[in-house]
Amino acid sequence: MRVKRYEAENMATALRIIRDDMGPNAFVLSTRRIKRKDKYGQLKTFVEVSAASDVVQVTGAPDDVSAAHKGSEARELASLQEQVDRLKRELAGLKREQPTKEIKGIQQDLLEIKELVEFATDQWAEESIKEHGPILGALFRRLKNADIDQRIAARLIAITAKELSGSSKVDEKESLKVLFDVMKRQMLTSGPISLLESGPKTVVVIGPTGVGKTTTLAKIAAQYTMLKKKKVGLLTIDTFRIGAVEQLKTYANILELPLRVADTPEQMRQYVADFSDMDLVLIDTGGSSQKDRTKMTELLNFVGGRNDMYYEVHLLLSGASKNRDLVEITREFGRVPTDYVIFTKLDECNSFGGIFNEVVWTQKPVSYLTTGQNVPDDIELAEPGRIVEFVLTNSFRKRAASGERASEGQ
Repeated sequence: MRVKRYEAENMATALRIIRDDMGPNAFVLSTRRIKRKDKYGQLKTFVEVSAASDVVQVTGAPDDVSAAHKGSEARELASLQEQVDRLKRELAGLKREQPTKEIKGIQQDLLEIKELVEFATDQWAEESIKEHGPILGALFRRLKNADIDQRIAARLIAITAKELSGSSKVDEKESLKVLFDVMKRQMLTSGPISLLESGPKTVVVIGPTGVGKTTTLAKIAAQYTMLKKKKVGLLTIDTFRIGAVEQLKTYANILELPLRVADTPEQMRQYVADFSDMDLVLIDTGGSSQKDRTKMTELLNFVGGRNDMYYEVHLLLSGASKNRDLVEITREFGRVPTDYVIFTKLDECNSFGGIFNEVVWTQKPVSYLTTGQNVPDDIELAEPGRIVEFVLTNSFRKRAASGERASEGQ
């Protein structure tokens, strides 16, 4: 066994250096933070990591040895995950009781352990794929290139391999077909907004700034008004963004729909009650960064609880967002109880794996996809096969007459 010590400015950098130096089979023995002067003479904090790698490669190991090795890896991952969970609980308690300095220390520990978990699970994913042969290995790389999370990709390939195990002929075409079916079963969709037999259905759209909430709301309104001949009322609580009310008012005038502007949660509830003769009430909310605590609190004050009225919440996410951004946005906006997800800006996407990751991680069904700026046309119902097709082909094409499909089933 080869053991070596590394220093870096952060854990992510240290892990990259270890992997480049010792290869993908390296594993971390210990970590600690140290303070020393950098090359400019400034005192800084560094991460010191001790890592090891087996220099002897054993081929044809017995099944029981291989199983024991996998069991050991699983136990190590479970131990790391337990540490992450424990630190999360400690951090939640410290936010209420302890000074900021201690909180930052716990946050740093949590970040380092999280990076260790990601490093270990990524290694596991890479190693596990080798058992499945070159065809499935190529499909695994295809999923990664589409921005499917590596751990999700490894799981998809493992399921695909299991389903192919009984086939007499396994080639690239058959493997791709089985993978497509496996992914299609994982993709959750909701169908169109379902109206109530009596009284209006109330739908709230939330999401970060610039994701296209107002335009998407107008598209949905147009579908139900023009195609389904339903009575639709519009309501906005977005009174902070310059021009936000005017934009929705323009759509309301074109579609000849009533529009109300609420400045307080009480006003919002009163206006919803005033729309009692409508089939559908659509509520637009103010966009904000997920990092803006003040704006997030204001959103919660309006739509954070459903004690006195029922409404359906759709979280809008840009399909062009990076995976890490999607995780953060979903976590922060998840403080508002969310029912469904709408992915926007598919026409701006370079890859589509983030959509698939989001569904697997959150288990929230996707209701609609938006594919451009045109109202009412550039919106369609989310369909599992179509989303998987985007992911596997890494390409997007607009569907002809998408508007008619966006409200079908009603």
